[in-house]
Amino acid sequence: MSDERAAVRNWPRVKWTRAAQLMPLMGDDAIDQAAVADLPPPAAFAVLRGTDPMGATRFVAHCLSRVDAARWMAHCLVDVDRTSTAARAAAAKAVRRWVANPADEARRLAFEAGSRAGWETMEGMACLAIYLSGGSLAPASQEVPVNPPPGAFGQAAAGAVLLAANAAGVPAFAARLAAMLDMADGIAAGEQPG
Repeated sequence: MSDERAAVRNWPRVKWTRAAQLMPLMGDDAIDQAAVADLPPPAAFAVLRGTDPMGATRFVAHCLSRVDAARWMAHCLVDVDRTSTAARAAAAKAVRRWVANPADEARRLAFEAGSRAGWETMEGMACLAIYLSGGSLAPASQEVPVNPPPGAFGQAAAGAVLLAANAAGVPAFAARLAAMLDMADGIAAGEQPG
């Protein structure tokens, strides 16, 4: 959110009503929970942006629906200026494919693409988030499903965004992360990312 905006934006695309609802998903040390627990998510996000931008990233990754968070990740990956390997480009494409059609087959293909790109890359981490978005983690042929841990998707999504923000190095990190948080705020408010 830019400094010119005096009011906190309304987030019609977010189902949560209080920041405290997200705390169990985020873990104990993700953010200063006491400072924001009773606030509505847009207000909590505004506080965190001012005090802990990385915490704000983790918070909004859990606030957004999985498809909206994946759209945010996909746009953050596009915004990165780098020479990409074929595996990393394929992983970024797998994220976009799932956003366009969040089917189980696309989710499993994202996992395979992320594995080839490497989990330490922003594209690989985004693919891991997609894989953790829902559905069984067990092989498709296994009848008994294995669900992802609660909060795993949001943690991986935030990790992918933070890796993307750091892609141009430490000097550009704060400005890049601020722009990515502006984009997340816009998505939560119902805007289409540019």
